[in-house]
Amino acid sequence: MAATLLPSPLTSLPEDGIITVQNKSRTKPTNFSAVGSLKTCRNLNELKQLHGQITKTGFTEAPTAMTKLISACSEMGTLESLNYAKRIFSLFMKDEERSNLLFMLNTLIRGYASAGMGEEAILLYVLMVNQGILPDNFTFPFLLSACTKISAFWEGIQVHGSLIKMGLESDIYIENSLIHFYAENCEMDSAREVFDKMTERNVVSWTSLICGCGRSGNPKEAINLFFEMVESKIEPNPVTMAGVISACSKLGDLDLAKRVSSYIGDSGIELNEVLVNTLVDMYMKCGAIETAMRLIEGCNDRNLVLYNIVISNFVREGLGKEALTVFSEMLQSGLQPDRITMTAMVSACAEIGDQVFGRQSHGYILRNGFDRWDSVSNSLIDMYMRCGDPEIACRVFDLMLNKTVVSWNTVIAGFISNGDLGSASRVFKSMPQKDLVSWNTMIGGLVQESWFEDTLELFRMMQNEGVKPDRVTMVGVASAIGYLGALDLAKWVHSFIKKNEIECDMQLNTALVDMYARCGDPESSIQIFYEMEEKDVSAWTAAIVAMAMEGNGARAVELFDDMIREGVKPDGVAFVGVLTACSHSGLVEKGRRIFRSMKDVYGLFPEIAHYGCMVDLLGRAGLLEESLDLINNMPMEPNSVIWAALLAACRTHNNIELAAFAAERVTKLAPERTGVHVLLSNVYASAGKWADVAKVRMQLKEKGVQKLPGSSSIEVDGVIHEFISSDESHPQMNDITRMLDEVNCRLKDFGHVPDLANVVLDVDEQEKEHVLSRHSEKLAMAFGLINTSNRVQIRVFKNLRICADCHSFAKLVSEIYNREIVIRDNNRFHFFRQGLCSCRDYW
Repeated sequence: MAATLLPSPLTSLPEDGIITVQNKSRTKPTNFSAVGSLKTCRNLNELKQLHGQITKTGFTEAPTAMTKLISACSEMGTLESLNYAKRIFSLFMKDEERSNLLFMLNTLIRGYASAGMGEEAILLYVLMVNQGILPDNFTFPFLLSACTKISAFWEGIQVHGSLIKMGLESDIYIENSLIHFYAENCEMDSAREVFDKMTERNVVSWTSLICGCGRSGNPKEAINLFFEMVESKIEPNPVTMAGVISACSKLGDLDLAKRVSSYIGDSGIELNEVLVNTLVDMYMKCGAIETAMRLIEGCNDRNLVLYNIVISNFVREGLGKEALTVFSEMLQSGLQPDRITMTAMVSACAEIGDQVFGRQSHGYILRNGFDRWDSVSNSLIDMYMRCGDPEIACRVFDLMLNKTVVSWNTVIAGFISNGDLGSASRVFKSMPQKDLVSWNTMIGGLVQESWFEDTLELFRMMQNEGVKPDRVTMVGVASAIGYLGALDLAKWVHSFIKKNEIECDMQLNTALVDMYARCGDPESSIQIFYEMEEKDVSAWTAAIVAMAMEGNGARAVELFDDMIREGVKPDGVAFVGVLTACSHSGLVEKGRRIFRSMKDVYGLFPEIAHYGCMVDLLGRAGLLEESLDLINNMPMEPNSVIWAALLAACRTHNNIELAAFAAERVTKLAPERTGVHVLLSNVYASAGKWADVAKVRMQLKEKGVQKLPGSSSIEVDGVIHEFISSDESHPQMNDITRMLDEVNCRLKDFGHVPDLANVVLDVDEQEKEHVLSRHSEKLAMAFGLINTSNRVQIRVFKNLRICADCHSFAKLVSEIYNREIVIRDNNRFHFFRQGLCSCRDYW
């Protein structure tokens, strides 16, 4: 049997080799030098030759020799050497008189575990148990290490049970192995339970728990444990510090990072390569790039890992050009990029839109075979997509041998970023397997392209397929519902989030604040805002906009001032929100003060959107000349939106000459904006200049454009009913007409006189009155009065700005019929209660 396993003995022996007697039936060693020289074997071939020599001398009968031989094979740590050791053990085990089997098995288990071949290690343990060999306290640390490396969680649980039955759970080495096992499997509660029960803890115990907390998404706990460890007089080692530094990186807390860094300096822990690399990564992730670069300057050995950390962090921060500079320095130092470097460099090219260098990087990747890595190919797909070349991106995708779900998601996201939602949808439908990111990407894309109803339909499909949504999903869904203004759906979604215990972070809470505001429920919007534990500038802005849409400009300004008192610096979007609120409420002086503070107090230079708000604010207040002066003195060229805002103000205040001038400027800058002609036509109609009305409408006709008819919709019992001005095709039109006649009679008793100036047709007064009575919002309100119970809120959505007569009509209906009426036009919400409107007749 031995002849088939072992090679021929050495043809020549060293002077200190084995000396044998001439008795061929039995050899007898005179010393142990052959066994001792096992330590000098450099590879398996040399070890096999020495094994042959030992076999020839008969020393294989000695358990010590075989144990050392198995140990030497195991320490080599290759699959071939470990299997060779296992075969030696199998032969040795057949002799029942031979002992020391436990040590041999422990050695083999350790070898397989160290080499990452956990399944083999576990099978050896099973063999040990089946042979009746009782494991000891040396067996279980190696066995748990094997379970950890291959994520054999349930096997590890059984091992834990076995060692408890044997009474070995109090061994510190086993306890440390258990902590490491549970931590690596993100079972931190179990790891902490083992840790808390330990009667003695060493640096390994603390380090395993600290690193586990950091990896499992609880970096704060990792930092707390570190300081607790220091207070317990346990000195951390470099591995501990690497875990703590990594936790600081995840938190992005610069003050904490400095404290940890100071401890390293004070404690005298030697800065090895690993610690330097983690420190640089920590400082860069905490935003202290200059500190990180100073640390790099003092580093003599700048290895590839360090360069990869710097380049990757620059890319993560959106500093693609800086990443290219560091990459160039790395090449000059003689280091060769690896796949991690090239992944980061391709991402840098995507960031700055440099397809030329991206193609060069692609060539290097192909020459070095890096494209076989999924992450590299995925970054190439992303780069070509972001550079506007989806054709090449798809070619890279098609050539991938292993298309992971990440690859599919990258293609979908790329098509969405290029505005090609059709292709994105086709790829999504053809995916062999979808994950949550796939659904979230499509939902986000649909919202981005304003396909709100499709967003909700996709969300329903997601639920039907049993995919559990997360906070990212719900942010997209809440945004879609907000734009649709579907209050019932908004309430359902809010309830769904609570029922399914979806994490409501600051972003999702902000989306809910915005959703309720857009659905005309400012009370729920503000309630959610005040319940938020943390509020950033986006959350404050959403609350400010909620008040602006309600018409509560004073409250919006109060919120803006509260935000500043809380130490939150307003950004450009926040200023747009509060200036809009001032505009809708006629708060001219406050608007002027806030506008000036942008530059004088916060160092923000007003952009064209802010000037647009001020033009609208001044124009609504009738300060048309001041508004025009502001336009003429803007530091940038006014766009069509600016002139359109002035035109709308001229319509409100009947300034015909300035309206014609503003309309001319809009037409020149944006000839596709045909709505401007309609607005100008209405200005002429209000002034009774019917010839000019005819001229403008002729221009529209020549362009093939028709005036957008006013339409209003109302939802009753889950069904949306749409009404178009003067259209009498609704099935309940007879009932609606009778309801309108009743309402008009009761309004006349209250002294209401129709405002015929809102009819822009050259007809007699009787006809004007009839046209006015058939405005779409009046039809919708009458339908609501007929088909809803008393005291039920009537909610109407209109595609155009509500006219003054319909506004007066809604106020009186709310009082006469004791109904709350909510009308959202294309500009804002109007809340009518007891004869009053939230806009205070200023809109």
